[in-house]
Amino acid sequence: MSNQASWIPAPSAQVAVGDAETYTPSAGELLVKVHSIAFSPIEAKIQKFATHPIPYPNILGSSFAGTVEAVGPDVTSFEKGDNIATIRAGKNYGDPRFGAYQKYALASVTSTSKLGPSTPLHAASAAILNTSAMVSALTIYLGLDRPVLSGSPTSENKNKKMLIYGGSSSCGGLGIKYAVEAGYTVITTSSAHNRSFVESLGPAHIIDHRLPESEVVAQLTEQGPYDAIFDTIGTPPATSVLFSYLESLDKPVTYHSLIPPLPGTREAPESIKRVFAPYNFAFAEEKHRGLAKWLYEEYIPKGLVSGKIVATRQEVLEGGLGSVQGALDRMNEDKVSGVKLVVDPWV
Repeated sequence: MSNQASWIPAPSAQVAVGDAETYTPSAGELLVKVHSIAFSPIEAKIQKFATHPIPYPNILGSSFAGTVEAVGPDVTSFEKGDNIATIRAGKNYGDPRFGAYQKYALASVTSTSKLGPSTPLHAASAAILNTSAMVSALTIYLGLDRPVLSGSPTSENKNKKMLIYGGSSSCGGLGIKYAVEAGYTVITTSSAHNRSFVESLGPAHIIDHRLPESEVVAQLTEQGPYDAIFDTIGTPPATSVLFSYLESLDKPVTYHSLIPPLPGTREAPESIKRVFAPYNFAFAEEKHRGLAKWLYEEYIPKGLVSGKIVATRQEVLEGGLGSVQGALDRMNEDKVSGVKLVVDPWV
């Protein structure tokens, strides 16, 4: 059983396919035959800008789905043949053995969901990373309630208004659904091209982000004020829009962003605090272990079956591991909209 991976040899270098070892899972680990790699724009930023401190050479990729090949000596909750989806976070983030861009990878039991037989692997890999990030961002950092797993959303939160900037992004769409199912009133942004999909997630109002900045700001003002704001885009243009809106409030404001400021981002005014955090890493803290257990053992597997989680629409690439650099290039060139790029490394 041989392994291959798409390696990044040095900071800001292009990836190339090469051999990798086939790993033996230790305690708390699984060896997974990867059948779906989901690409994240954050990975493209890591490659281009070396935004995260990781060792090199390395194997990028944070989320994948596949079939368990072997389990660690203490693992009883998974067995060979199980379909799973997983993310790489915490202490494993810099460890290439856990990177998604390979045919066989290790997974941590604590950040892995066992999938039902009807759940497509591409949908699961497309959903799990950003679902985890949004659960952390919205519940741990912003204090939102969890959604109910069956029945209708509670009405207790309907008077609380949430702005999720970037509703057609993967994180944005998953965040909208999470907040709506928890009963909140959600305002979001989208282009006309992706509007119908975003509407299906249940937001109260959608603003066309391609309007001139002054018009977007005017609509943000009309729909506000907001109890919480999360920016899932984080690019200089999106940041500029939010700064312009928040400055108009004439008071100190804090909001959260999915990524740290990129080159060319406008300097934050003194009254605005933009917060970025490694959201998925929060689940490693003891105080959040209960939420993590709910997330991976209940919300993700049950939500993907029931429709409480609507996976981002997937664009399936051809070319196996040879398609990885092209996927990263497309994301860095802003040529992906309203879909999640996925690939089977064996095809």
